Amino acid sequence: MWSRFPGGLTAAAGALVAFVLAGHRLLPNWRGMGNTLDSGLPWLGLAVPVLAVAALVRWSRLALAGALIPAMTWVLLFGPAFVREAGAGPRDLRVVHQNVNYANGDLPRTARALRSAGADILVAAEVPDDPVLQNGTVDPAFAKEIDPGYPYRFPDNPGVAVWSRYPFDGRPQPVPGVVRSRHAIIHTPQGEVSFYAVHLASFRPDRPSFIANRNAEVEALARALQGDPSSRIIVVGDLNTASTDRELSRLTALLSPVSEQAGTGLQFTWPAVLPAVRLDHVLTRGFTALDSRVLPRTVSDHRAILADLRVSTRR
Repeated sequence: MWSRFPGGLTAAAGALVAFVLAGHRLLPNWRGMGNTLDSGLPWLGLAVPVLAVAALVRWSRLALAGALIPAMTWVLLFGPAFVREAGAGPRDLRVVHQNVNYANGDLPRTARALRSAGADILVAAEVPDDPVLQNGTVDPAFAKEIDPGYPYRFPDNPGVAVWSRYPFDGRPQPVPGVVRSRHAIIHTPQGEVSFYAVHLASFRPDRPSFIANRNAEVEALARALQGDPSSRIIVVGDLNTASTDRELSRLTALLSPVSEQAGTGLQFTWPAVLPAVRLDHVLTRGFTALDSRVLPRTVSDHRAILADLRVSTRR
């Protein structure tokens, strides 16, 4: 059949790639397979050069369309991540986060790298990962490196620890439905910030129950944000949710991802050796992202992220 339409097979393959790119959220999420597909979505762009070579071999308009359509679809979807929306000017707040990895063999080195980033608020996950076994305390070797630079630290560690240059109200509270989380009002020089530090449940493509737990925690976090009347909100942490995962839209409908605002690319953070997906995020309301960066690799299996924020004047 394809012999009657030179380049038809290439065109069909290109149309399929474009459909998956544009319509991935329409596909069923049976046993978390939709979430898994979403997570790898940017990498479908690798099909474009293959289709382009096939189009050159066939040298037909139909084959050429089969390469151009998915290429244009990819650019429309991911091109904005490379376009800067943020303004200029001095920053009001720098936030740094890293999942330091509970199996980290050199926590002091990782801590020194994080401290050198000059954060106003620093968040670390998995120091250690199980607060029940460790009585909710931060690993002493890690804390020894971080504590001197930060006068305020959230007093317990449910798998996510927070250090701040600025004070916070009372005792930070867990986000209902999110096991590894803390929420507090932090008093910055620019005013109060409703601050959420979270480490959502693990995402494992081969374990649908894990994905279901992660999705439930995303929904719980979204409910908390919907009920938060604060004009300035920051959510920081290992969300175990790719930027392209349909579940993240529950949060990005309420807050802005700094990585997209800053226009500095896709900013993958995991695995640290060769990052293929962004699992770590800073989401805000009432701020403009001046910069968003993935920091150099340390001993952890995640790269650290940095966000420079300025209080937004927009209403």
